[in-house]
Amino acid sequence: MQMPTPSSKRFEALVTDLTDKYRHNPYVQTTVHIILLQVILTILTVAIFGWGIQYSQTRTVGSISQHITAVQNGSTTQMQTLPESIADVRSKTIWYVFWCLLFLTTIFGFLAARFALRPTRNSLQFQKRFIGNVAHEIRTPLAIIKTSTEVALMDPEVDDEMRTTLNETIVELDRISETINNLLSFDNLIHPGKVKSEPLDLVPIVRTVIGRHETLAKTRGITLSAQTPGTEYRIMGNAVALDQVITNLVKNALNYTPQNKNGSVVVKLDIDYRGRVLLSVIDTGIGIAQKDLYHVFEPFYRAESSRVRGVGSGTSGLGLAIVNEIVRLHRGTITVRSAVGKGTTIELSFPRAEEAVTHPIPDVDADEVHEITLNLS
Repeated sequence: MQMPTPSSKRFEALVTDLTDKYRHNPYVQTTVHIILLQVILTILTVAIFGWGIQYSQTRTVGSISQHITAVQNGSTTQMQTLPESIADVRSKTIWYVFWCLLFLTTIFGFLAARFALRPTRNSLQFQKRFIGNVAHEIRTPLAIIKTSTEVALMDPEVDDEMRTTLNETIVELDRISETINNLLSFDNLIHPGKVKSEPLDLVPIVRTVIGRHETLAKTRGITLSAQTPGTEYRIMGNAVALDQVITNLVKNALNYTPQNKNGSVVVKLDIDYRGRVLLSVIDTGIGIAQKDLYHVFEPFYRAESSRVRGVGSGTSGLGLAIVNEIVRLHRGTITVRSAVGKGTTIELSFPRAEEAVTHPIPDVDADEVHEITLNLS
């Protein structure tokens, strides 16, 4: 019996490793499927071109034969000239090949989206479900720990050092809870059918959010205020989702404004030149560098400025990503203007209620100023 050579063993190990990766790694499966589809598409494309060449040659030879026969019989008066016949054959061949390639590309595009990408799509759905399930499971023990900690703080015999530790624990528990809530919100926004809309006024929502964050602003020595000069700013939207948008923007502005340096955060409502409702959150914080400006709405993105002492604490990296998704679902736009060391202005523009009805939300350098506009409609 012939013993296997080292090269054959390596080949067998390579095949086994690739097979295991294909069976268990969805990205390898997707890569293999797409490569196979491209190979098949290339073969069929070559076959279509071959057929087109054969068809053109056959029809051209046939046309030449017909003209020779007609000349011999003296009946050429009713026929196309030979150059016209050849041009006609060429034109028909090009159209036949074009429509065949268009049909083939459409079919293979559908197959790539429907079948080749299915392993990756299933993997992403599994990850989202996993994150959602874990977040739900963690909420209960976190609530119990926070309640027990608050009960312990009510004991008058707790010494100052332990009281400080318990207060810091509650702050961290609140931060973890906020991260979990943002994870759940971001997961829910993947399914726009869960977002229901109705005509609503932004003024009471802004005032509610301002009232909710007054204590945080005072502890950081920051002036928090609202400017709502008009009587009503009605849009088609979801009150809970818009509350979260304004909350995330206000909390982000407060976190990135230095403490006890006469900083300010202003939430302003206005009507822009197009008649759309404009909601602006203006702060005098550390600003956003140009290299970070186009990434701030990406999930979990943290700018370098977040390491500055006294600012950027307590953010999960999901707040602006959630703002991005909710504004998109409300057919709005986001404009960001920022000057490093001077502050940031984030403007959200929404169609007014009477306009939005026709397009309902699917139920589904230090002085340099940087600006981007994201059209999410």
